Amino acid sequence: MSRNQLRTPMFVDHSDTGVVIAGLRRYNLFTAVFFLGRQRSLLAEFVSTAGASEADRVLDIGCGPGKLVRALGAAVGPSGTVVGLDPSDIAVADNRRRDPAPNHRYEHGVAQQLPFGDAEFDVITCTFVMHHVPEEHRSAAVADMWRVLRPGGRLLLADAAPSPLLRRTLGRVFGSGDPFAAVDIRRYTDELRAMGFVDPEYRRSRYQTGILTVAKPASA
Repeated sequence: MSRNQLRTPMFVDHSDTGVVIAGLRRYNLFTAVFFLGRQRSLLAEFVSTAGASEADRVLDIGCGPGKLVRALGAAVGPSGTVVGLDPSDIAVADNRRRDPAPNHRYEHGVAQQLPFGDAEFDVITCTFVMHHVPEEHRSAAVADMWRVLRPGGRLLLADAAPSPLLRRTLGRVFGSGDPFAAVDIRRYTDELRAMGFVDPEYRRSRYQTGILTVAKPASA
């Protein structure tokens, strides 16, 4: 990695859009360190937990470098489609250049204003993204996920969930209580229920990640 790449900020915060990836190389290095080189196993867990299967139409919101898009693409096969959405022009352009798979598509956009039609997807994933969306737009993001998900479809939200010991340790270091409370994905459970989603299930992955899944009723 060059000195210029090291000086490139990993994220840029736009007040209305949210936090956007600016340095893909630094982001990939950070995730490799945070997940101790086990990110591939975590991606496989996302795919399995989301229930993506042959011929599904899947949307990955905040796709970043596209790793989950490619893992989902393997699950849905050539008869399925996976769309990666990201507010970062850099990430979208890089994915389009590096990923030639005909059933993968990368689009520019934000979670709170999804550029897709109603009931367009069977499965939606949104991992390590919600805390980057401006707080005043998060309800709109949840509403748009409901809108573009077909009846009977599934939504998976995930974010960091370090072990209790690590959370306490970091809280003492930074003197701010629990520094991960703001990214606890369970905070959206009541809002998802109010929107109409059912069957919320939360699990804490062994890879320092909390995963929340819900379903849109078939009769919705």
